[in-house]
Amino acid sequence: MKKKIVVVSAILAAVLIGIIVLICMPRDNYMVDMETDIIVKDGVAQSEPMEYVIVLPKDGEYVMYVDWKINPLGMLMGCSFRDESGKDINTFTAHWITMQSHPLELEAGKYTMTLTPITNSEQWRDYFADVDTSDWDVPPEEMESPMKLLADGEFHLDFEFKLERNVHLQSLAIFIGTVIGALLVVILIAISTNGDSMKQNYDERQERFRGKGANYAFCAMMFLNCILFILETAEAIVLPMTTGTGLMLSTMVGVGVYVVYCIWNEAYFALNQKSKVVVVSLIIVGVINLFIGIDVFRDGVAFYNNQLTVRSMNLFCAILMLVICGALILKKLCKDREEE
Repeated sequence: MKKKIVVVSAILAAVLIGIIVLICMPRDNYMVDMETDIIVKDGVAQSEPMEYVIVLPKDGEYVMYVDWKINPLGMLMGCSFRDESGKDINTFTAHWITMQSHPLELEAGKYTMTLTPITNSEQWRDYFADVDTSDWDVPPEEMESPMKLLADGEFHLDFEFKLERNVHLQSLAIFIGTVIGALLVVILIAISTNGDSMKQNYDERQERFRGKGANYAFCAMMFLNCILFILETAEAIVLPMTTGTGLMLSTMVGVGVYVVYCIWNEAYFALNQKSKVVVVSLIIVGVINLFIGIDVFRDGVAFYNNQLTVRSMNLFCAILMLVICGALILKKLCKDREEE
Protein backbone atom coordinates (compact mmCIF):
# COMPACT_ATOMS: atom_id res chain seq x y z
CA MET A 1 0.00 0.00 0.00
CA LYS A 2 2.84 2.38 0.88
CA LYS A 3 4.51 1.84 -2.50
CA LYS A 4 1.24 2.51 -4.36
CA ILE A 5 0.81 5.82 -2.54
CA VAL A 6 4.35 6.86 -3.49
CA VAL A 7 3.80 5.94 -7.16
CA VAL A 8 0.46 7.75 -7.43
CA SER A 9 1.88 10.84 -5.68
CA ALA A 10 4.92 10.93 -7.98
CA ILE A 11 2.73 10.58 -11.11
CA LEU A 12 0.40 13.39 -9.98
CA ALA A 13 3.38 15.63 -9.15
CA ALA A 14 4.98 15.01 -12.59
CA VAL A 15 1.67 15.76 -14.36
CA LEU A 16 1.19 18.95 -12.33
CA ILE A 17 4.71 20.17 -13.13
CA GLY A 18 4.15 19.37 -16.82
CA ILE A 19 0.95 21.47 -16.83
CA ILE A 20 2.79 24.38 -15.17
CA VAL A 21 5.51 24.21 -17.84
CA LEU A 22 2.90 24.30 -20.64
CA ILE A 23 1.21 27.31 -19.03
CA CYS A 24 4.53 29.16 -18.73
CA MET A 25 5.67 28.49 -22.30
CA PRO A 26 5.85 31.64 -24.45
CA ARG A 27 3.05 32.11 -27.00
CA ASP A 28 4.34 35.07 -29.03
CA ASN A 29 5.95 33.09 -31.85
CA TYR A 30 5.88 33.53 -35.62
CA MET A 31 6.86 31.04 -38.33
CA VAL A 32 7.21 30.89 -42.13
CA ASP A 33 7.75 27.50 -43.77
CA MET A 34 7.60 27.39 -47.55
CA GLU A 35 9.11 26.05 -50.78
CA THR A 36 9.23 27.78 -54.15
CA ASP A 37 10.97 27.65 -57.54
CA ILE A 38 12.80 30.72 -58.85
CA ILE A 39 13.50 31.15 -62.57
CA VAL A 40 16.71 32.96 -63.58
CA LYS A 41 16.76 34.40 -67.11
CA ASP A 42 19.62 36.43 -68.58
CA GLY A 43 21.20 36.44 -65.12
CA VAL A 44 18.15 38.04 -63.48
CA ALA A 45 15.61 36.37 -61.19
CA GLN A 46 12.10 36.51 -62.60
CA SER A 47 10.56 36.48 -59.12
CA GLU A 48 9.78 39.59 -57.08
CA PRO A 49 11.05 39.88 -53.48
CA MET A 50 8.82 37.95 -51.07
CA GLU A 51 7.51 39.93 -48.09
CA TYR A 52 6.00 38.63 -44.87
CA VAL A 53 4.46 40.96 -42.30
CA ILE A 54 4.97 40.07 -38.63
CA VAL A 55 2.98 41.75 -35.85
CA LEU A 56 4.50 41.52 -32.38
CA PRO A 57 1.95 42.14 -29.59
CA LYS A 58 4.49 42.74 -26.82
CA ASP A 59 7.87 44.36 -26.23
CA GLY A 60 10.60 41.93 -25.30
CA GLU A 61 13.55 39.81 -26.34
CA TYR A 62 13.09 37.66 -29.43
CA VAL A 63 15.34 35.08 -31.08
CA MET A 64 15.39 34.59 -34.84
CA TYR A 65 15.93 31.16 -36.40
CA VAL A 66 16.58 30.91 -40.15
CA ASP A 67 17.16 27.80 -42.24
CA TRP A 68 17.19 27.69 -46.04
CA LYS A 69 18.71 25.69 -48.87
CA ILE A 70 18.90 26.51 -52.57
CA ASN A 71 19.21 23.69 -55.10
CA PRO A 72 21.30 23.73 -57.21
CA LEU A 73 23.81 25.86 -55.34
CA GLY A 74 24.71 29.17 -56.91
CA MET A 75 21.96 31.72 -56.43
CA LEU A 76 22.11 33.82 -53.28
CA MET A 77 19.10 34.67 -51.14
CA GLY A 78 19.00 37.89 -49.16
CA CYS A 79 16.95 38.07 -45.95
CA SER A 80 16.15 41.38 -44.26
CA PHE A 81 14.15 42.07 -41.13
CA ARG A 82 13.00 45.68 -40.62
CA ASP A 83 10.62 47.62 -38.40
CA GLU A 84 7.72 49.89 -39.50
CA SER A 85 10.02 52.85 -40.11
CA GLY A 86 12.24 50.77 -42.38
CA LYS A 87 15.08 50.55 -39.85
CA ASP A 88 17.24 47.50 -40.44
CA ILE A 89 17.19 44.97 -37.58
CA ASN A 90 19.02 42.10 -39.26
CA THR A 91 20.17 41.60 -42.87
CA PHE A 92 22.29 38.83 -44.39
CA THR A 93 22.77 36.77 -47.55
CA ALA A 94 23.74 33.16 -48.18
CA HIS A 95 23.52 30.24 -50.60
CA TRP A 96 22.36 28.10 -47.69
CA ILE A 97 22.22 28.82 -43.97
CA THR A 98 21.20 27.48 -40.57
CA MET A 99 21.34 30.35 -38.09
CA GLN A 100 20.15 31.39 -34.65
CA SER A 101 20.47 35.09 -33.82
CA HIS A 102 21.46 36.61 -30.51
CA PRO A 103 18.45 37.91 -28.48
CA LEU A 104 16.93 40.96 -30.23
CA GLU A 105 15.25 43.72 -28.21
CA LEU A 106 12.08 44.40 -30.21
CA GLU A 107 9.18 46.74 -29.48
CA ALA A 108 5.56 45.79 -30.08
CA GLY A 109 4.51 46.65 -33.62
CA LYS A 110 4.70 45.62 -37.26
CA TYR A 111 7.84 44.18 -38.84
CA THR A 112 8.60 43.04 -42.37
CA MET A 113 10.73 40.05 -43.30
CA THR A 114 11.78 40.22 -46.97
CA LEU A 115 13.41 37.53 -49.12
CA THR A 116 15.24 38.84 -52.17
CA PRO A 117 16.79 36.61 -54.88
CA ILE A 118 20.30 37.87 -55.75
CA THR A 119 21.81 36.62 -58.99
CA ASN A 120 24.88 38.78 -59.66
CA SER A 121 27.66 40.67 -57.89
CA GLU A 122 26.20 44.12 -58.50
CA GLN A 123 22.89 43.16 -56.93
CA TRP A 124 24.75 41.73 -53.95
CA ARG A 125 26.59 45.01 -53.25
CA ASP A 126 23.46 47.11 -53.87
CA TYR A 127 21.56 44.93 -51.40
CA PHE A 128 23.59 46.36 -48.49
CA ALA A 129 23.43 49.97 -49.69
CA ASP A 130 20.91 51.06 -47.03
CA VAL A 131 22.20 48.75 -44.29
CA ASP A 132 24.35 50.10 -41.46
CA THR A 133 27.62 48.17 -41.85
CA SER A 134 29.75 50.50 -39.70
CA ASP A 135 30.42 47.79 -37.13
CA TRP A 136 31.34 45.15 -39.73
CA ASP A 137 34.97 44.02 -39.81
CA VAL A 138 34.92 44.33 -43.61
CA PRO A 139 32.14 46.35 -45.33
CA PRO A 140 30.38 44.73 -48.35
CA GLU A 141 31.99 47.07 -50.90
CA GLU A 142 35.45 45.83 -49.85
CA MET A 143 34.52 42.16 -49.80
CA GLU A 144 35.26 39.78 -52.61
CA SER A 145 32.02 39.02 -54.43
CA PRO A 146 30.59 35.65 -53.32
CA MET A 147 29.24 34.88 -56.81
CA LYS A 148 29.47 35.41 -60.53
CA LEU A 149 26.72 35.96 -63.10
CA LEU A 150 24.56 32.85 -63.22
CA ALA A 151 23.45 30.94 -66.24
CA ASP A 152 19.74 30.71 -66.89
CA GLY A 153 17.93 28.01 -64.97
CA GLU A 154 15.51 27.04 -62.24
CA PHE A 155 16.44 27.14 -58.57
CA HIS A 156 14.46 25.49 -55.77
CA LEU A 157 14.26 27.30 -52.42
CA ASP A 158 13.38 25.45 -49.21
CA PHE A 159 12.92 28.11 -46.53
CA GLU A 160 12.06 28.18 -42.82
CA PHE A 161 11.94 31.23 -40.56
CA LYS A 162 10.99 31.43 -36.87
CA LEU A 163 10.80 34.36 -34.49
CA GLU A 164 10.32 33.24 -30.88
CA ARG A 165 9.88 35.23 -27.72
CA ASN A 166 13.00 34.70 -25.60
CA VAL A 167 11.47 34.18 -22.18
CA HIS A 168 14.22 33.27 -19.73
CA LEU A 169 12.93 29.81 -18.89
CA GLN A 170 16.11 27.87 -19.52
CA SER A 171 17.16 27.64 -15.87
CA LEU A 172 13.57 26.94 -14.81
CA ALA A 173 13.25 24.29 -17.52
CA ILE A 174 16.44 22.56 -16.35
CA PHE A 175 15.22 22.62 -12.74
CA ILE A 176 11.77 21.32 -13.66
CA GLY A 177 13.27 18.65 -15.92
CA THR A 178 15.50 17.52 -13.06
CA VAL A 179 12.54 17.34 -10.67
CA ILE A 180 10.42 15.39 -13.16
CA GLY A 181 13.39 13.08 -13.83
CA ALA A 182 13.75 12.45 -10.09
CA LEU A 183 10.03 11.67 -9.81
CA LEU A 184 10.27 9.24 -12.72
CA VAL A 185 13.22 7.52 -11.02
CA VAL A 186 11.09 7.14 -7.88
CA ILE A 187 8.30 5.61 -9.97
CA LEU A 188 10.75 3.29 -11.76
CA ILE A 189 12.24 2.09 -8.46
CA ALA A 190 8.75 1.48 -7.07
CA ILE A 191 7.47 -0.57 -10.00
CA SER A 192 10.74 -2.49 -10.47
CA THR A 193 11.05 -3.79 -6.89
CA ASN A 194 9.28 -6.85 -5.54
CA GLY A 195 7.06 -6.51 -2.49
CA ASP A 196 5.60 -3.40 -0.90
CA SER A 197 8.94 -1.90 0.13
CA MET A 198 10.90 0.38 -2.21
CA LYS A 199 14.21 -0.52 -0.61
CA GLN A 200 16.66 -2.16 -3.01
CA ASN A 201 18.58 -5.08 -1.52
CA TYR A 202 22.20 -5.74 -2.57
CA ASP A 203 24.54 -8.39 -1.18
CA GLU A 204 28.04 -7.60 0.16
CA ARG A 205 29.77 -8.38 -3.16
CA GLN A 206 27.44 -6.04 -5.04
CA GLU A 207 27.88 -3.26 -2.48
CA ARG A 208 31.65 -3.55 -2.84
CA PHE A 209 31.56 -3.24 -6.63
CA ARG A 210 29.05 -0.39 -6.47
CA GLY A 211 31.44 1.49 -4.19
CA LYS A 212 34.32 0.96 -6.62
CA GLY A 213 32.10 2.07 -9.51
CA ALA A 214 31.27 5.28 -7.65
CA ASN A 215 35.00 5.96 -7.11
CA TYR A 216 35.81 5.42 -10.80
CA ALA A 217 32.90 7.63 -11.84
CA PHE A 218 34.05 10.42 -9.49
CA CYS A 219 37.61 10.24 -10.85
CA ALA A 220 36.35 10.36 -14.45
CA MET A 221 34.20 13.43 -13.71
CA MET A 222 37.03 15.22 -11.88
CA PHE A 223 39.46 14.52 -14.74
CA LEU A 224 37.05 15.88 -17.37
CA ASN A 225 36.15 18.91 -15.25
CA CYS A 226 39.85 19.73 -14.81
CA ILE A 227 40.39 19.48 -18.58
CA LEU A 228 37.34 21.70 -19.11
CA PHE A 229 38.68 24.25 -16.62
CA ILE A 230 42.12 24.35 -18.27
CA LEU A 231 40.64 24.80 -21.74
CA GLU A 232 38.18 27.42 -20.48
CA THR A 233 40.97 29.52 -18.97
CA ALA A 234 43.19 29.25 -22.07
CA GLU A 235 42.23 32.38 -24.01
CA ALA A 236 43.64 31.07 -27.28
CA ILE A 237 41.25 28.11 -27.28
CA VAL A 238 37.54 28.37 -28.08
CA LEU A 239 35.60 25.45 -26.64
CA PRO A 240 33.13 23.76 -29.02
CA MET A 241 30.55 23.84 -26.21
CA THR A 242 29.33 26.11 -23.45
CA THR A 243 30.61 25.60 -19.90
CA GLY A 244 27.22 24.28 -18.76
CA THR A 245 27.16 21.78 -21.63
CA GLY A 246 30.65 20.58 -20.71
CA LEU A 247 29.65 20.05 -17.09
CA MET A 248 26.56 18.10 -18.15
CA LEU A 249 28.67 15.92 -20.46
CA SER A 250 31.18 15.19 -17.69
CA THR A 251 28.26 14.20 -15.43
CA MET A 252 26.92 11.87 -18.12
CA VAL A 253 30.37 10.31 -18.52
CA GLY A 254 30.48 9.73 -14.75
CA VAL A 255 27.04 8.11 -14.82
CA GLY A 256 28.10 5.95 -17.77
CA VAL A 257 31.29 4.78 -16.04
CA TYR A 258 29.39 3.91 -12.85
CA VAL A 259 26.52 2.07 -14.54
CA VAL A 260 28.65 0.13 -17.05
CA TYR A 261 31.12 -0.92 -14.32
CA CYS A 262 28.24 -2.13 -12.10
CA ILE A 263 26.57 -3.96 -15.00
CA TRP A 264 29.80 -5.74 -15.92
CA ASN A 265 30.28 -6.87 -12.34
CA GLU A 266 26.61 -7.87 -11.88
CA ALA A 267 26.06 -5.19 -9.26
CA TYR A 268 23.61 -2.95 -11.10
CA PHE A 269 20.32 -4.74 -10.40
CA ALA A 270 19.22 -5.34 -6.81
CA LEU A 271 18.34 -8.84 -5.65
CA ASN A 272 14.66 -7.84 -5.36
CA GLN A 273 14.56 -5.80 -8.59
CA LYS A 274 12.79 -6.67 -11.87
CA SER A 275 15.54 -6.14 -14.44
CA LYS A 276 13.19 -6.28 -17.45
CA VAL A 277 11.25 -3.23 -16.19
CA VAL A 278 14.48 -1.24 -15.92
CA VAL A 279 15.71 -2.30 -19.38
CA VAL A 280 12.40 -1.43 -21.05
CA SER A 281 12.41 1.96 -19.27
CA LEU A 282 15.96 2.68 -20.49
CA ILE A 283 14.99 1.84 -24.07
CA ILE A 284 11.89 4.07 -23.94
CA VAL A 285 13.81 7.00 -22.43
CA GLY A 286 16.61 6.52 -24.96
CA VAL A 287 14.28 6.48 -27.98
CA ILE A 288 12.35 9.55 -26.79
CA ASN A 289 15.56 11.51 -26.22
CA LEU A 290 16.95 10.34 -29.57
CA PHE A 291 13.97 11.76 -31.49
CA ILE A 292 14.06 15.02 -29.51
CA GLY A 293 17.82 15.33 -29.98
CA ILE A 294 17.67 14.73 -33.75
CA ASP A 295 14.88 17.32 -34.05
CA VAL A 296 16.92 19.89 -32.08
CA PHE A 297 19.97 19.43 -34.32
CA ARG A 298 17.81 19.46 -37.46
CA ASP A 299 16.27 22.79 -36.40
CA GLY A 300 19.76 24.23 -35.88
CA VAL A 301 19.15 25.30 -32.27
CA ALA A 302 21.68 22.93 -30.71
CA PHE A 303 24.43 25.45 -31.52
CA TYR A 304 24.83 29.10 -30.58
CA ASN A 305 27.90 31.04 -31.69
CA ASN A 306 29.36 27.75 -33.00
CA GLN A 307 29.13 26.18 -29.53
CA LEU A 308 27.02 23.26 -28.37
CA THR A 309 24.36 24.38 -25.90
CA VAL A 310 22.39 22.49 -23.26
CA ARG A 311 19.64 22.02 -25.86
CA SER A 312 21.87 19.32 -27.39
CA MET A 313 21.75 17.22 -24.21
CA ASN A 314 18.83 15.06 -25.36
CA LEU A 315 20.96 13.47 -28.06
CA PHE A 316 23.82 12.78 -25.63
CA CYS A 317 21.33 11.35 -23.13
CA ALA A 318 20.07 9.02 -25.86
CA ILE A 319 23.65 7.94 -26.59
CA LEU A 320 24.17 7.24 -22.86
CA MET A 321 21.02 5.09 -22.76
CA LEU A 322 22.19 3.17 -25.84
CA VAL A 323 25.62 2.57 -24.26
CA ILE A 324 23.96 1.24 -21.09
CA CYS A 325 21.65 -1.04 -23.10
CA GLY A 326 24.65 -2.20 -25.15
CA ALA A 327 26.54 -3.06 -21.95
CA LEU A 328 23.54 -5.04 -20.67
CA ILE A 329 23.27 -7.01 -23.92
CA LEU A 330 27.01 -7.68 -24.11
CA LYS A 331 27.13 -8.82 -20.48
CA LYS A 332 24.22 -11.20 -21.03
CA LEU A 333 25.90 -12.69 -24.12
CA CYS A 334 29.16 -13.20 -22.22
CA LYS A 335 27.30 -14.77 -19.28
CA ASP A 336 25.35 -17.13 -21.56
CA ARG A 337 28.61 -18.19 -23.23
CA GLU A 338 30.25 -18.89 -19.87
CA GLU A 339 27.28 -21.01 -18.76
CA GLU A 340 27.53 -23.14 -21.92
